[in-house]
Amino acid sequence: MKILAAVAGALAVAGAATACSSYNSSSAAHTKTTGTEVLHGQITGAQALRNPTFHLHGTGIVSTTATIPLGGSPKKGAVHAFHTPSGDLAVRLDSSGKNTGGLKSTKTCEFAFGTTIPITVQGSKSTGKFAGASGKGHALVVFSGKLKKLSNGKCDLSRNARPVPSTAVGTFTAKINLTVHH
Repeated sequence: MKILAAVAGALAVAGAATACSSYNSSSAAHTKTTGTEVLHGQITGAQALRNPTFHLHGTGIVSTTATIPLGGSPKKGAVHAFHTPSGDLAVRLDSSGKNTGGLKSTKTCEFAFGTTIPITVQGSKSTGKFAGASGKGHALVVFSGKLKKLSNGKCDLSRNARPVPSTAVGTFTAKINLTVHH
């Protein structure tokens, strides 16, 4: 189960970083636009079990896409930048995250782990449409699936338990109250 929690934490770290948004302040006259930016992606199967990479779709103030490789544990204060066709997105992790979840059913051996991380947009480290942006939000990474059953009929909750690959699902969602400058 520690491996599963570590995977969820790793997903959250990268996921949180992905949730960044900022804007470029190159023109003399600027107008501001504020709204909710949502970045979302999902991976399934064996890909969710090994150094997952999420393909995200962004909607809201800036519609864009991003590919986010996840790994490691979230670290408070870390700044992550991700490249999108609209510019680089940068966010600071405001905490190491809050982990929730565990075994959901002893009958089916279903489990879910999630990590929620508050984030702050780093406009000075962002580029393109995101340069100079500001905002706060959170990223949520959830990892779920089914564990194997042991010969005694109980779920494998050992330290090295691994989910059945075909049941693994990783989901990343970030929501940011974002302000960009035009």
